Formats: sequence, C-alpha cells, structure tokens
Amino acid sequence: VALAQVTSLTMTSDAGDYIGQGQTYNFSPVDGSFTAQVNYQGGVSISFIAPNYTRWWYLDFSAPNSAPLAKGSYLMATRFPFNSGAGLSVSGEGRGCNTLTGNFNVRQIEYVNNTVASFEASFEQHCEGFEPALRGEIKYNASAQLYLTAPTTIKLQTGQTANFTVTATEAQNRRVTLTAPTLPLGATFTDNGNNQGTFRWVPTNVQTGNFIATFAGNNGQGVVAQTSSLLTVVPPPPFNDDISNPGVLPMVPTTASQVVTTASAANDDPYCFGNAQSVWYKFQAPSTMRVELNTFGSNYDTAIGVYTGTQGSLSQVACNGDAGGGYQSRVRFDAVAGTTYYVMVSSQYYPSPEANLVLNVLQAPPAFAFAPVLAPFSTIVSSTGGVTVKGSVRCNAPSIVSLSGSIRQDKNGVPINGYWSAQVPCNGVSEWSAPVLYQTSLYKGRSAALFSGGKATVGLQAWAIDPDSGEYRQAAITSTITLRGK
Repeated sequence: VALAQVTSLTMTSDAGDYIGQGQTYNFSPVDGSFTAQVNYQGGVSISFIAPNYTRWWYLDFSAPNSAPLAKGSYLMATRFPFNSGAGLSVSGEGRGCNTLTGNFNVRQIEYVNNTVASFEASFEQHCEGFEPALRGEIKYNASAQLYLTAPTTIKLQTGQTANFTVTATEAQNRRVTLTAPTLPLGATFTDNGNNQGTFRWVPTNVQTGNFIATFAGNNGQGVVAQTSSLLTVVPPPPFNDDISNPGVLPMVPTTASQVVTTASAANDDPYCFGNAQSVWYKFQAPSTMRVELNTFGSNYDTAIGVYTGTQGSLSQVACNGDAGGGYQSRVRFDAVAGTTYYVMVSSQYYPSPEANLVLNVLQAPPAFAFAPVLAPFSTIVSSTGGVTVKGSVRCNAPSIVSLSGSIRQDKNGVPINGYWSAQVPCNGVSEWSAPVLYQTSLYKGRSAALFSGGKATVGLQAWAIDPDSGEYRQAAITSTITLRGK
C-alpha cells in the first residue's frame, strides 16, 4: 500500500527559548514553499519560506565526520556547520544560536541522484547551554512506515527514578515488537504489547555521566525502526542550592569552599550577571563594619550578589561580576550589626562544567574616596592673557580622575569666561594643572578682552571611577583664586 507523502514543519518552544520565543508553529505547503538539499557535510538542509518572507526557517542536519546521514538517533549534536560530531541547527526569522546542543532522530531519508527525495526527523535544540528547548518535527515528502518516539534527553540525579514510555507508530496499525538493544546497567525495558514499552531505571551513586538507551521496533514485515535516549545523571545539588537552606558564614575572616557543579537556579533567584549554578550563604556582621566577599581561588567565572529581605522579596545591596582583572568576583559594603545578609554566588550567565567555589569573607578597606582641591594661586602670562589653573587631588585608592571647569573674571563690568579640563592618574596626592581655553573679544571696541592678574572665580567638577564597583564618584567645588603673572 502506497503511503501518502507529507511535507510539514511543527515546532514547540519552551518559555525562555530564544529561537522559538515560547511559541508553537505549524507550517504546511499551504503556508509557503519547502526546499531540501544535500548539504556539504553529506546531511540534509531544509528551508521553509512564506510568501514575501513573512515567515522563514532553516533546518540543518548532519552525521559525525561528514558521513552520509542515515536513519537513526544522533545524540549530543552541536551547531552545524561547526560541528565535529553530529551537526544540528534550527534558525529563522532573524534568530539563531551562537552555540547549541541537541539531538535528532532521522525516521526516513531517501536520496535520488544526490538530491533529497524524502526526509523525516524529530529534533530538540538548546541555545547557549540554556535549559529551555525548541522541539519539533520536519517532514519532506515523508511517508515513514514505522517510527519510534521516546524522550531524547533526560537529566536526573543519582537515586532518582527515570520512568518513560517508548511508542511505536506504524502506518497501517500493525503490531510492533519493541526491544531495547542497549540499556544502562540496572535499567529495564518492558514491551507492553500495545505498541508501547516502558523504560525504568534508578541510577546508583556511582552511575554519573551520560548514558544511552537504544530502542528498536519491528512490524513483522521487514520494516524496523530505532531511536535512542540520552540520560545525563548528576550527583544531587549542594545543600545550599536554594536560599531556603543557606550555608552560614560564621565569622570575619572566614573561607567557605565547595564543589557547586550540580547547583541550579531557582525560579525566584535574583539576577546578578545571571543566576546559573547559584548557591546561597547568610552572614551577620559581629559589629557594624565594612565587609569584603570575594571568590578569588575559584576555578570558574563567578558573580556575587548580596541581599537583605526575605525569599521572593529581596533588596540588592551589592553585585559584581569580574574583579581584580580576572573572572572572579568581589563586593564590598557597609554591614550593619544584627542585619542578616544573603549571599548568592553563581556562574556568570552560563553554567560551568567544573565549578569549585572558594568564597572568602574579610574586613574591607575604607570605601573609595577622592577630594579635588583648587590652588589659591594660578599663573597668567600678562602679554597674552594665557591662564593655567592648578590644583591637586587626593585618592585613597588608585583611580583616574577627570576634571573640568570654568573660570570667570570681570573687567570693569565686562565678563571674560574660559574653560579647562584635565585627566589625572591618582594614588595618594597628585598635582595637576590645566591651560584655559577662551575666545577673545574687543574690550570697549578697542583692545582684546584678556584675563589679567587679580581675582577670578573658578568652578570645578570632578569624576573618578571606584576601583571596587566600577561606578563613578563625583565632586564639585567653586572657589575664588588669584591670577599671578610669571
């Protein structure tokens, strides 16, 4: 019996998935045109384009090492065409992944004269290492007699139960015998006799990592199909994975060290350069004092956020991503005795495959401060009216101070205005000077109006970058100085 050929694209996007934007998609030839071709890795590339490009999607599939694409499951795929193993890419409408992981199952594939005659596959794609996925099915002139469906990826902890159903779809509803050629040690698979089978497994404490379960179906007419599931088993998360059970930082100074590779983000975790792989601590200062927390000594890209309040209603006190010229973090803040501070340490934006945390608590140096000063006397070249404003700036930590200002002098009721600026590397006390720029005009229509010796009013504004937080600090002064000739 000839089976009807189907061409379609269906996709379901999780909330938070960038590519699908959390939406559901269903396209057929009524909605636009489908084209398929053999790509340069020996795989299949399919495009869907609606009239006037109102909708457009591109799908790429390839086998490892540019081998010809064939029926079967392809696990741990990475972004096509930069893949070394299996390659996958689903993009469209102006959105694509920079990096991705995923899996796909080719249910049907036929080539005629190096062209794609028919193709059917299911897929699951994760962008940038995030959990939200884009899942779907692509059919191009497809008429698969038999295919199996099962979860493509499952993540669980040791001691947890993985229990799912494998389903066989047979075009003429024939009975399909289901088997499991490959199972993890201790796993079971039962053919339920109704074109469904049940997989069950409880991984032990020593069974961590990636495991593959392979399932096969046979309709008794010489047609077989196969699919696979990737099971990733991780140790349980750290005890302080959630703010409801924080670790305690008992004193100043102190250091807390732990492996946080299996830590996860909760839905109500706040955002401080992301919140991936977050763990929580709480801290009370023994007295009102300035405190520093840093992750120097950790082996991954960290972020630290400090908060007061309660779970779900937190107020941020401090947040830092990178400090000290590296990928670790540091915050400094004024802690009030008796106040409970919650500390969230996380991976910056993306989870790290190996995360060994070192969290240090110590008394911090005084807060960054700087103070600009205008010298009471500045110089003037009497013959030209050229003025140089002078002063100094004091900083209690290394920084760059930017200064700018104005100078005004009244000459028999006629105002003369000039402007100046300077940039000063500051550590301790640094002297500075800045030439004044101004446009000359005629004084009473006869001579140029120039600055001259005597009193002048100077306004100064200064900005400096706090080396701890990266924030700008600002100061302003106005003073009357004396211009003296040289």
